[in-house]
Amino acid sequence: MNNYERSRDRAQNYFLTFDQQRIIDAWNLASDEDWLYLDFMHLSYRIHRKTGSVIRCRDGSSAGFEETLSIFDLLCHQGSGKTVSGNFAPVNSLKNAPRAGGVGTDFHTKTAAVFDRDPDAFARACRSLGGEPVSMGDLGFRFQIFGDLDVILKFYHADEDFPASLTLLWDQETLAFLYYETVFYIAGFLLESIREEMKQH
Repeated sequence: MNNYERSRDRAQNYFLTFDQQRIIDAWNLASDEDWLYLDFMHLSYRIHRKTGSVIRCRDGSSAGFEETLSIFDLLCHQGSGKTVSGNFAPVNSLKNAPRAGGVGTDFHTKTAAVFDRDPDAFARACRSLGGEPVSMGDLGFRFQIFGDLDVILKFYHADEDFPASLTLLWDQETLAFLYYETVFYIAGFLLESIREEMKQH
């Protein structure tokens, strides 16, 4: 077991300390005696109510570290009356974002270069993962994270002066729904999902 798996297991145990009925009511989740059901990043999941295990409904496999921690943060994050703003910005500019650190302009350069090798496959992969085209950059897609919370991927092709680039834009109220670190788990999961979808198709 590696450190990611240990963190995932700790998160599962932590989830079990919460009032599950309150979570069900707060998010209007489908449930039965054994499972809670939800959609995250256009995929369906179920959570075992006695173990906290997060399972991908499509194939019955266990969710990974990024998926599990993101789902639990969204479900259990402190605060009430959360509403999205409909206004989007880079992670460093979000309301209540830490002043230090964050993402530089070249953070996703290597990933953007992969997408730029086959822009048609990139666009197909985004659509396959539930991305809705938006008029941003050379290619832009809006993805539903959970409930009303969305993220926008803005992509520019390389030219003779600049490498390919991509930016993820988050709703200004994102940090009311989850911790700052969780934004990066979701970003990593989304970008890796696009890469895997491009490989398969």
